[in-house]
Amino acid sequence: MLDLSAYLNEIYRCTSRDDLDEVLIETFESIGATALSGYTFPFGGAASTRQLPILSTWPESVRAAYRQQMAGDDPIMYAAMTLGMPVHFLTLEASLDFNDRGTSVLDVMRAAGFHDGVTTPVYSKPGDFAYFVAAFEEERPDLTPADLRRIKFLFSEYFYRLRELETVRMDTLSRRELQVLVAMVHDKSNTEIARLLGVSEHTVGTYVRRCFEKLNVHSRTQAVLRFVGAGTMEIPPLEP
Repeated sequence: MLDLSAYLNEIYRCTSRDDLDEVLIETFESIGATALSGYTFPFGGAASTRQLPILSTWPESVRAAYRQQMAGDDPIMYAAMTLGMPVHFLTLEASLDFNDRGTSVLDVMRAAGFHDGVTTPVYSKPGDFAYFVAAFEEERPDLTPADLRRIKFLFSEYFYRLRELETVRMDTLSRRELQVLVAMVHDKSNTEIARLLGVSEHTVGTYVRRCFEKLNVHSRTQAVLRFVGAGTMEIPPLEP
């Protein structure tokens, strides 16, 4: 039996994203799940809102097939989001309407060795929700409704703690660093940011590096995803 209390203690001892991911992955491995993924919908829209990646341990072949063929048109995701509860793929597959693209993605998943899974929506606060998947190599007819709720609990607590850690990091940004980060969200180059703020490009580069360090990221894309994925309901306007 999975010790949920021990899991909670481990989750809330985590002070970094890497540690948090490790606890989640190891916990799911202990119950037989060999691939995980999560996407967030930070603007409070419908499930068709642009998805932002949280994590994925799927093989690249599966990730590529999903991005190209099914992202934004995933009947399994829609079922979970509509019901607002975890769903078991094995018991749901026959009732879902997969188009040719969706069927091709399932074929890639099975070729990679995955034959079952549980999907679930989770929420950190009103308007900030995500969609998670735990995949199994074998069919799991033994999974009960209580097991599905436990899986949702694991993802929910991970997601809530992730938001806490991201909020702490955002709080460490200075006013200038936040201005630079907002400009990056608006896809401005360092030259454009320097002109907007009335500083040199070298100074902007320094602020960008500080943002990377404080947000624990390594690229502009990661910084933007971290900012947007931190529960921001609306991107602030650019201000000099």
